[in-house]
Amino acid sequence: MNSGLTQYRMAASPGAQRAKPKVDYIYLAVLLMSFPGYPLVAAFSTITGLPNTPLSIALRGLNFGLALVLILAGIASRRERSSGLLLVALGVFWLAYTARLYFDTLYDPAFLGNAISYYWVWAIGGSLVPMLGLAMKTSRPEQADDYFRWLYLATFAACFLSMFLATGTVGTEPGMEYESGRMRLEALNPIALGHLGAMLVELSAWALLFHRPWSRGSRRLLLLAGLAIGCYVLLAANSRGPVLAVLACFLFLLCFVSFRYKFAVMAFLVVGALAIVPLSLYLQETQNINAFSRLFGQSLEQHAQQSSRVDLFGSAFEVFLTNPWLGGALEDPSTRSYPHNVIVEAYMALGLFFGSLFVIVLIALCYRTAVLFRRFPQYGWPSLLFIQYLVGAQFSGSLYGSTFMWCAIGLILSFGTSSAALVGEAARARSVYPPRLGRPTW
Repeated sequence: MNSGLTQYRMAASPGAQRAKPKVDYIYLAVLLMSFPGYPLVAAFSTITGLPNTPLSIALRGLNFGLALVLILAGIASRRERSSGLLLVALGVFWLAYTARLYFDTLYDPAFLGNAISYYWVWAIGGSLVPMLGLAMKTSRPEQADDYFRWLYLATFAACFLSMFLATGTVGTEPGMEYESGRMRLEALNPIALGHLGAMLVELSAWALLFHRPWSRGSRRLLLLAGLAIGCYVLLAANSRGPVLAVLACFLFLLCFVSFRYKFAVMAFLVVGALAIVPLSLYLQETQNINAFSRLFGQSLEQHAQQSSRVDLFGSAFEVFLTNPWLGGALEDPSTRSYPHNVIVEAYMALGLFFGSLFVIVLIALCYRTAVLFRRFPQYGWPSLLFIQYLVGAQFSGSLYGSTFMWCAIGLILSFGTSSAALVGEAARARSVYPPRLGRPTW
């Protein structure tokens, strides 16, 4: 630890050159494929007319292979890992969940709603392995700055294309179409599209506040354009979960940024609230999307009743009661589906002990996220992604299919392995403090 601190002090000396970013391109590839990768593939499929399934399989397969490389490299590395205890707890949880997968898909598949391979591909190939690949790469918080540019540009491109390619028309049978009132791509449902817009909104707002390399000129214009495009896609998708996730991220910012930033966050919220009405009217007139009524015209209780969430939760609780210690089933046998809430699902599938372990892990991750953002807001975009997809998984997520949530957990475990002193010296070497606000006190 002392030798690392000495190196950063040498780098920060007046005669030293500014530290150059060191990008791990395998890590970057896994990061991009895990977040904006599939929306880009969906947009490419729509533009070219190529079938989406082979492209998606190729993307997931490449991501799986590169994540395995990162896992093996992480095992071989002897670096100090501050997230070791959380990794062990997640490993125990996933061992229990894999046992549940094995038992239900092998011995009791009649009550499952999908093919056996579907659960294994998404749980292991789409969630567990990419999460571990990201988590096993030990990185300091300031190294998140090296990957932001690529992540933002890929997210911007996916959102920009989706804005023009998305449609509210749904075909049920050949020649039979109807207006759903929610924008989507053929291979990207409204919830996923809404989260894509939400991610662009959060990354744009964060960079406008904290990312000094993009604090002026054309890059600031790009961020403002990204903020506008993200808001449009978010409202056009007309899904409540992504909207609530964005609000949760801004509330997180209000709680954990220093006092001088709180006014800027509140300004974003006020401007966003003022922009919702004209944008909703525009969508209603041009796309027949009544976003304002759907998103804000109902209470959460009314929305839950109309979308059968209460019935799903009640049925999941009955499954939990059949075996409260080890869990009742991978999916609810009566609906052949998941309860659309990962915490409820954890108790239903794994019982009291492992369900509580999952909740404890999430609480620990939330605490870690808050500490990281409070100390280093200029490297805080992974924290916002974690909050977004954790909240989103409470409205429409499953344990095996919430790939974005698991990959965001991997980011939090990766970018947080240094002391405040080390990061402070590295930041001075990089010279990436927020503009005009001075250096933070660690």
